[in-house]
Amino acid sequence: MLISKTIDAAMRKIGVLTAQDEASPADHQLGLETLNRIIDSYNTQDLLITYIEDMPHVVDYSVRAWSNSVTIGIGLEIDEVAPVQIEDLYFSQGGTTYKAIPMAYNQYADILTKSNVGIPRRYYVQRMNDNAIKIYFDLIPEDGLTLHLLAKKPYTGVNGEGNDYLPTDDIKWNFGFEKMLMYRLAVELSPDFEVPLSQTIIGLATEAEKNVFEHNYQPATLNSDVSLSGRVSYGRRY
Repeated sequence: MLISKTIDAAMRKIGVLTAQDEASPADHQLGLETLNRIIDSYNTQDLLITYIEDMPHVVDYSVRAWSNSVTIGIGLEIDEVAPVQIEDLYFSQGGTTYKAIPMAYNQYADILTKSNVGIPRRYYVQRMNDNAIKIYFDLIPEDGLTLHLLAKKPYTGVNGEGNDYLPTDDIKWNFGFEKMLMYRLAVELSPDFEVPLSQTIIGLATEAEKNVFEHNYQPATLNSDVSLSGRVSYGRRY
């Protein structure tokens, strides 16, 4: 959802906007700054705010030097914030897509020849450190393929190009987060507009937070068979 839509919805909840109105650019900027402060405060409460992003990456055969792996992290091969989990992975070429499925470490280790070139159909994910992951493929990706990652990433207020997010940017929040952020934003914005806050809005904000805390968990970032792929998740809440 557009960040501006979340801000508009929050302002409607406190009666600042009608159903037909949109906030001014100045109010959108205020809403974005407040939203970023809210997310920063959640991070201190061990609640990691995540969103889903498609990360396309064109495979350059000469640069990759015949490697069957790729690293993701700031300053690395794919120079972006590393995902906390990979939801889906596939390759594309000439309008055709080729889905790859996750494999465990022992399955990757059982591949005797890792120098064959082709279209990978399996992958294994390893957490290198808090800021980087490495993806191993069953084959060396052939030249011209585009790697696509549907990745769950931590929201930092900065997009993949290193630029601050704008109210006009579209973010696909993880399950339950958009509702939680919208109600919490309504609570936080009410003093700025000198609007009395109803107990109903406070209650809905608390309920939305409770649902996220209870049902969302950050996958363990261990070099293990569950790794960062698949649906098995436990440990720190997000």
